[in-house]
Amino acid sequence: MYKKNRQNEQAPTSPDRGLLHVWHSAGHSRQLCPDRVLLSRPVLQVSLGEHHGLLLAQGGQVYSFGELLWRDLSVPVSAPVPEVSLLGKTVVRVAAGGFHCGALSEQGSVYMWGENTAGQCGQTEKVPEPCPVIVVDGEVVPPVVVRIVDLACGREHSLALSAQNELWAWGSGCQLGLVTNTFPVGKPQKVEHLAGRHVIQVACGAYHSLALVRRLPPQDYNTQHAPKKKERGQSPHYSVTEREELSAVEDSHYCPLGVELTEVMKGEVNKNTNRNKYTPCQDVCYLQGISSLTFDLLFHSNSGLSGSHSSSPVCLNEVRLCLEKEKPSLQGLKSSSLTNIHQKGKTATSRRSSLPGTPTHGSPRRRHPCACRPSSAGGAPAGAPEEAEDGLPFLETEIWSWGRGSEGQLGHGDQLARLQPLCIKSLTGEEVIKVAAGSHHSLALTAQCQVYSWGSNMCGQLGHVNSPVTVPQQAKLSDGLRVWDLSAGQSHTLLLADGDCVQPVLLYCGQQKEPVQTERLNQSESSSKRSPNRVERYTVMPTLLPFCIEVCRSKMGYVSSVCSGGQSCAVLADHNVMGFISAIHELASRERHLYSSTASFVQLSTLIGQHATALTYFLHNVQGCDVTTLPLLTHTEYFIDTYKSESLGFRQTLLTQLSVSDQSASGDVDLVSMLYWPLQQLHQYSRALLKLAAFMRHVLQLMSYQSTPGFIKEIYVCDFVLQECLRLPRRRVVCESSNRSLTPQNAGRFSNHWFILFNDALVHTQFSTHHVYPLTCLWVKPVTENGSGLHALKITCPEESFTLVASTPQEKNKWLRSLNQTVDQILGGGGQGSSPAMTRTASYTFTADERFKDAQYTGSWLAGRVHGRGTMKWPDGRLYKGNFKNGLEDGYGDCVIPNKLLNKTDTYQGQWREGKIHGFGKYKYASGEVYEGCFCDGQRHGYGMLSSGKLARNSSSVFIGQWVHDKKTGYGVYDDITRGEKYMGMWLDDQRHGSAVVITQHSVYFEGTFRENKMSGPGLLMSDDDTVFHGEFTDDWTISGKGILTMPNGDSLDGQFSGEWSSGLKVVGTYTKPGIVEPPNKEKNGLSRLGQYAVPADQRWICVFDECWSRLGCNAAGKGERTTAWENIAVTITTARRQSPDLSRSQTKVLECLEFIPQYEEPATAANYDNIRRYLTKACETPHHPLGWLVETLVTAYRMTYVGVGSNRRLLRQAVQEVLAYLTHFYGVIRFLFPGLPDDGSVLPDALTSPSKSRRNSYTTGCVMVVSSSSLLLPLLLPRLYPPLFTLYSLQEEQEETEYWERILRLNKQPDQSLLSFLEVQEKFWPLWMSILGEKKQIVSSSKDACFVSAVETLQQISTRFTPSDKLMVIQKSFEELTLEVKPLLHGDFLWCMDDLFPLFLYVVLRARIRNLGAEISLIEDMMDPNIQHGELGLMFTTLKACYIQIQRETNT
Repeated sequence: MYKKNRQNEQAPTSPDRGLLHVWHSAGHSRQLCPDRVLLSRPVLQVSLGEHHGLLLAQGGQVYSFGELLWRDLSVPVSAPVPEVSLLGKTVVRVAAGGFHCGALSEQGSVYMWGENTAGQCGQTEKVPEPCPVIVVDGEVVPPVVVRIVDLACGREHSLALSAQNELWAWGSGCQLGLVTNTFPVGKPQKVEHLAGRHVIQVACGAYHSLALVRRLPPQDYNTQHAPKKKERGQSPHYSVTEREELSAVEDSHYCPLGVELTEVMKGEVNKNTNRNKYTPCQDVCYLQGISSLTFDLLFHSNSGLSGSHSSSPVCLNEVRLCLEKEKPSLQGLKSSSLTNIHQKGKTATSRRSSLPGTPTHGSPRRRHPCACRPSSAGGAPAGAPEEAEDGLPFLETEIWSWGRGSEGQLGHGDQLARLQPLCIKSLTGEEVIKVAAGSHHSLALTAQCQVYSWGSNMCGQLGHVNSPVTVPQQAKLSDGLRVWDLSAGQSHTLLLADGDCVQPVLLYCGQQKEPVQTERLNQSESSSKRSPNRVERYTVMPTLLPFCIEVCRSKMGYVSSVCSGGQSCAVLADHNVMGFISAIHELASRERHLYSSTASFVQLSTLIGQHATALTYFLHNVQGCDVTTLPLLTHTEYFIDTYKSESLGFRQTLLTQLSVSDQSASGDVDLVSMLYWPLQQLHQYSRALLKLAAFMRHVLQLMSYQSTPGFIKEIYVCDFVLQECLRLPRRRVVCESSNRSLTPQNAGRFSNHWFILFNDALVHTQFSTHHVYPLTCLWVKPVTENGSGLHALKITCPEESFTLVASTPQEKNKWLRSLNQTVDQILGGGGQGSSPAMTRTASYTFTADERFKDAQYTGSWLAGRVHGRGTMKWPDGRLYKGNFKNGLEDGYGDCVIPNKLLNKTDTYQGQWREGKIHGFGKYKYASGEVYEGCFCDGQRHGYGMLSSGKLARNSSSVFIGQWVHDKKTGYGVYDDITRGEKYMGMWLDDQRHGSAVVITQHSVYFEGTFRENKMSGPGLLMSDDDTVFHGEFTDDWTISGKGILTMPNGDSLDGQFSGEWSSGLKVVGTYTKPGIVEPPNKEKNGLSRLGQYAVPADQRWICVFDECWSRLGCNAAGKGERTTAWENIAVTITTARRQSPDLSRSQTKVLECLEFIPQYEEPATAANYDNIRRYLTKACETPHHPLGWLVETLVTAYRMTYVGVGSNRRLLRQAVQEVLAYLTHFYGVIRFLFPGLPDDGSVLPDALTSPSKSRRNSYTTGCVMVVSSSSLLLPLLLPRLYPPLFTLYSLQEEQEETEYWERILRLNKQPDQSLLSFLEVQEKFWPLWMSILGEKKQIVSSSKDACFVSAVETLQQISTRFTPSDKLMVIQKSFEELTLEVKPLLHGDFLWCMDDLFPLFLYVVLRARIRNLGAEISLIEDMMDPNIQHGELGLMFTTLKACYIQIQRETNT
């Protein structure tokens, strides 16, 4: 209900909040008519300049009005114009200077526009539209952009307060406080003189500046005699000038200009500020004997309070009787200390906390952060909250000033200028909570509602007759007025104060009539720099404005803040919505009044002062604060404890003022009233909260547990809460437990329980507490009677379960039937008495559960626990959407976790188990890193890939490999994109450790052993030109020790080496040059040694296959139940199909086929072999299938290894071995699923198929079929691995390919007959005719590309096939096409001989012009099934290879 009301208040059309009224400053001699600014949105803040103003409306929109000289525009105040340039910036604060403007965005960015002659806009030219001003801290490396939280503007300068509470300035003049003599200052610079100080608020006058700073502890002062905070026993009106006199004499401080300040201030001491110091009463020792019983009764005796200050007669009589009984004991306890009584009071309090129905609180010192913010001029929140250690506002402050001081506006006792900030010592310890600066005068507001003013007093704007005033003096105020907001204009002051009524009143002092209007700013600019001339009439003492009594209550509403600027005034007001505004104002006004009366009690007075200040800040920004953050609600226990501890410490003089009971003229104090007074104040808090409860229901629920002590709680809560909080328009009572017809099991004998069943909730009340159980999340079942005679019902709720015992079986059946009908009805059933479903969908907000505290859940339930699919939202921004099981996250789910440090979110999509991330998933970190892989109990464990993209600050890299307990351990590939280096090897605890291969972007190949991230021991290094070093390494590839350096031409150096490869080597050894006739030997140049230090292929990516086995339900390779594996596959496919609504029809059909479990137990035969092959084809194309995931992951790992920097010809042998290792491991998984398959390379005995059938996936000969891993799995794997693998082959054969292609181009220039003759093809094989579109054309000597066209085109298809078996089929088809073209030229049977076939096939190869034919041949040779190497296909492949070699050796003849 409250949230809904808050949303309505913040709607753009709300007429009740943020009402702005503006008028021209004048005195009481004329009737004022404030102009109402009509906007569709509530106004959050207003700021006034010399002749213009700025408005900040809800939603971050900024409006301007007045004389906008920088645009040559005049806008009436009744129709402000929006600042279009700031749309979408979400502005949170505005500031108007003399003739320029500023705005502050939610992100802390500053925008300035307007007059810029002095650089006050932070730009170098005229600024008609808002332009960003970037505040950069250049003292750090690298420089960072500073986030700004507050802004203030003068005539020629601007000040900004950062989130670190540091001050930045730009513009011109000494008011900047910068150490510079060069003006203007175009870029923001830090005010170094305030470095290390905690600045709270800043204000700008015309040519001076003020800063409200947190006071440092005494040990941090540089002065020898730090000014002490005034004692709480002194009068709150303690003279400022007296303290100033002491400061001037003792401190002997100097201003930055070097002028000694000792005698100047003495002449301005206020002679009328002497106060009599209060002497503590000595006659309170008779209180020391009060027993704990009396103390206990006092704290429980105010149950009869009606809300006024008067004591209950019944209560007072009881107390007097108790005191009479205690009189004899007082005689012997006169020498006792108050400490003993206080300890007895604690004992009594501990006894009371154990009484039935009395909640036991936690630690009384527990603190909650206060959401109220101190505000600068204008009422908007300024910066971070300034809070003391207990979470309440900080009152120990001091004021610093600097700039021009010709009118005494700096407050240092002279009229000198200050180039740097200087502390106003006379205001130290005065608890200043706000400062304001007019054109030439300054104001300060204290927590005790006192106003201090100094500076120019030409028009009486200071509130007293002295002129000028160079030290702060207290303004003259009428009795009963307590100021809580102020603002300063050009020559006037506007105050907001508490009066006799709840609504605040406005006070004005200063100029009484409008000055003669001059021409424009360009004509009055010179005169405006001086103090305004004395006008004929002005007010010396702050006076009520005339419209305050007549108009304020009906038209304005409740004023929350005031603003002044130039010769204008403005106020922000709110209408009393449902009594909420008046309740807050009443509570704040009472606290301010109370603070001025409790100065004798240190702890209590400090608490009330902080509370009053917090309420003042709350009223300044009543639209932006949450009511639940009121200190009275967040610090309830602290309030109660403080009042209790001070209840025996009152002094007689103060009690005379506070006592509300009838007293004699002699001023005798009623002892009962003295002890009773703190509880009366707690009662006032209760009344205020009850008023707030009419606006917000859950404030009352919070109050019912925390606010009032003892029996007051029972009176207010039991009656009011049940009648008001539980009263809803649609709520109806179904039944209730009267005469103890239903009680909790094992309830106490004297306990009081009442159960009420509404049509939407079950309510349980006990004394002052009540619990509401929504029926949507309530399960009930009868408890079987086992001879105990109990007629019980088991109630299950999301966070608790309890048993209710009925008085009779009839009562049990009645409640069981009523509960079942009501629950069934609210769930949408017929409510006919049938038991509601155990599984249901409902929403619930957790309150006590440690894991889901304050989280809101919407989704499926099962018997009181979240179970099924649902969404869980936490108040801190966490969000989980997915599956639950038995109350915990389990299954697939999406999770969003806010990262407060980076102001971004972490996201996870994947598997969960028992509330933890467990299984395969994808985690996107707020830093920009992305991890996709396996988790175990919330840690990265198993296979995974971690990518660091552009958002990562340190580097951009990718790691793919094995993880153990969140650390890289095992085999992995690390691609350091920033350094251009790829590491392929073993890891241990996030460090490179073990055998590895490293490739750099300069094609340098390293191979060796790592230890703790460094290469050491024997290793191999090879450069791109085939220079090889084999020897000892140390300290990360530094060569040191014995070794052999082999040159590309075969020369070698054998000896001792030292140095780095890139910078030069020192060698002591033997140089060896091979013989001239001796050919280069690969064994000697080190090429044959490649891979000897690399990780063996069969030991790589074991983690990937382990994850596949885990998905099949096996603990290790082949260690599991085959039936369980197939069931897991079926469940996985079914779940994927149901949870993937965007699948195409073909994908859905494939998944439906895979849901059926094949006949896997049957022995593999020729009949069902093709069924197994087709199933594997579909499974590997589906990533949801464990086999499909395995293929997809292996392809990802392979590409991550051999793409980019890894595309190096030195890695070809390792790449081929890795593919063969894939086949071996993969075939082991297939044989586990299909145990009928034979071993790799074995035969199927009953194969009676034709030789051409199934040749693609097996080798058939006669009546047997050979089944191998390559024939079965290469068609599934190799097409996806082909690009990186074939690239390595091309790089390896690059040199031979160049020679081959040069000869192909040269020989193909010849006509057909010339080429046939050159290749020595017999003329009987020369075709004479060729067919073109069915017509025969004769081949002549000039014909080209006309012979054996069909065979040529067939052979060209070899580049479009991926597997060796497919490529061999293309070669076989080419021979068949060649035979078909030759047969018509010959007669009778024809058999090929190699002498005839080779030159003819050589012609076909030449005309086919196949690029990278050497790579094709090498791939077929490495990957070909060993079973067919010596058969017909093997012979054909040998012929093709011979043709390739022959072409390379052809010469020009």
